[in-house]
Amino acid sequence: MMAAGAVLTVVIIGGTALIQHATTVPLAAETTQISSPWIPQTVKHWNPLIGEMAKRYNVDPTAIAILMTMESGGYAKAASEAGAVGLMQITPPTAGDIAKKYLKKPVQKYNLLDPRTNIEFGAAYMAHLRDEFGDSSQGPSWDYTMELVAAAYNGGPGTAGKFYDGQGMTDTQPVVYSRDALNMWRERKAQDSPTFDRWQERGGSILLDLAKSKQ
Repeated sequence: MMAAGAVLTVVIIGGTALIQHATTVPLAAETTQISSPWIPQTVKHWNPLIGEMAKRYNVDPTAIAILMTMESGGYAKAASEAGAVGLMQITPPTAGDIAKKYLKKPVQKYNLLDPRTNIEFGAAYMAHLRDEFGDSSQGPSWDYTMELVAAAYNGGPGTAGKFYDGQGMTDTQPVVYSRDALNMWRERKAQDSPTFDRWQERGGSILLDLAKSKQ
């Protein structure tokens, strides 16, 4: 059985057909630069680190930037009532799993308020969720992959699993979050993003203002 994301290529050499396995990775990093013109400057401020981690974990940098926008607005010391901290809003329990299981080099000690660490943890977790829920049939737009990754990032893998299985999501927050992520991803090449504008109107501008005041 072929692995998810695998594609067969048939090459004819000397009359013999050779089957080569190529891998199509959903949401793969084709560049190290954030490509969307409307991504806020408070998030683009972190482009060097986003690009570095996008390359390391093979995750599209604009996908990382979209989640960072909604999570913290680019404010490195953001903290939520649920205990999530930093640019990518990582909770301590999730950080423990990432540190042991999903980083290229597992670590025991880390500081989630360090921007490099936080972005790496977020990118590594996104890569894990992408591998869990993405497959080549979702390409080439990767819209559905982005929606699933966002649902899992916000509501947990169980939430995305139910969505993937056709059971839907009962909690409003991951529904809104994943839909915003999906639409921002669809609008990533446009000059403006109506979804991003609506997100700002719903309170996102407060995050952006805070991030701007601290950079």
